[in-house]
Amino acid sequence: MKKILLILTLLLSCIWGEESSDSQWKSYFGVEAGIGLMDIEPAFLASINAGLFNAYYLRGLSYGGGILGGWQKYTSEKVGMRNTLGLRVFGTKDTKTQDSKNEKYKKDLIVNTAFYYALDGLFDFVKNGKNHFGMSLGFSTDLFHFVESKGFSGGGFLLRLSPRLGLYTQFDNHIVDFILSVPLIGLVDGGDVAYNSTLTLGYKYLF
Repeated sequence: MKKILLILTLLLSCIWGEESSDSQWKSYFGVEAGIGLMDIEPAFLASINAGLFNAYYLRGLSYGGGILGGWQKYTSEKVGMRNTLGLRVFGTKDTKTQDSKNEKYKKDLIVNTAFYYALDGLFDFVKNGKNHFGMSLGFSTDLFHFVESKGFSGGGFLLRLSPRLGLYTQFDNHIVDFILSVPLIGLVDGGDVAYNSTLTLGYKYLF
């Protein structure tokens, strides 16, 4: 009986040790790069991504990247959460327009700089020790946003909702993920704003 209790105690201690390690907040730092579809639109106070309805002021394929950091933990065996703070810069050239009045801006380089916060849920499909493969689902919002070009300069978002969907794999302390982000609506302080829908490849190191 004592041997059985000892074995059960050892098993529970192992399980508890693994769960307590996963359930602790772990910080990370990383980089991201990718492509996007940038829609430039005039806005005042409230704005919606009209590009979703194929109505836009200027549109172009964008490229860029950024740095990011944050913290994550698992709240159960295969479910966790991740908080991210990031700074990204995306640019587009040779945009197209639906209005002939905007033709003079078509060859200008347009740069969108954004400082953002993201909250993602983590859902493992497969977990083996410290190795994970799964899906992330969440949203992000710009804490600072600026659009700049020779032809104009834009205002910033006070709040913008961008749903995010991704796939990730984690080996020990290394995380690689793909994330699709599509901005929907926002509150702005006026000027021209950029709705930049992106697909990014990211790398994070946990420490």
